[in-house]
Amino acid sequence: MNALQLFKGLADESRLQIIRLLQAKAWCVEDLAEELQLAVSTVSAHLKKLQQAGLVYPVKVQYYNLYHLRKEILEMQLKEIVPAEDTAKPDAAEILRKKVLQVYFKDGVVNRLPTQNKKRWIVYLEIIRLFEAGRVYSEKEINALISSIHEDYCLVRRELVEEGVLHRKDGLYHFVENYAEHPGFYQKIWRESMGLSWS
Repeated sequence: MNALQLFKGLADESRLQIIRLLQAKAWCVEDLAEELQLAVSTVSAHLKKLQQAGLVYPVKVQYYNLYHLRKEILEMQLKEIVPAEDTAKPDAAEILRKKVLQVYFKDGVVNRLPTQNKKRWIVYLEIIRLFEAGRVYSEKEINALISSIHEDYCLVRRELVEEGVLHRKDGLYHFVENYAEHPGFYQKIWRESMGLSWS
């Protein structure tokens, strides 16, 4: 998370009003514009900045996007957002993650999945961040979350089930919080490439 982008995202009265509304429920752009008496284009610009700051994310529902608030970001303490200066060498996993985000992500969307397994898992980790612990999802809801990052939700959904990240039963899905305890194919490749232990 980029602390500077986060603070820039919060540094506007209209964006703070949008966050206040999103705390209660998800909104589409048009309804937010009507509620705040702002132009749709203005609200769209504000939502883009909030998305860049990591504060909101869109979920496509039929022909429009519903914007959701990442409440866990607002619940973070200042020391988590602006950590103390670290003089240690950069973490190899974080270096690779940043490289993948830079190469494959554009405006929060991935047009093509990496063919390299360890890089694909990094993309999947970004998708996994969208899932809420303890929540049961319909297939339509899972597809909407995945397609907000990559359009081939069928492939991603299947592979996340195979990785043990999602559990499917009777057409419903839930997020397996402890999926790392039983890593799948992509996770194993990624962990081995990072020199991480299995304990």
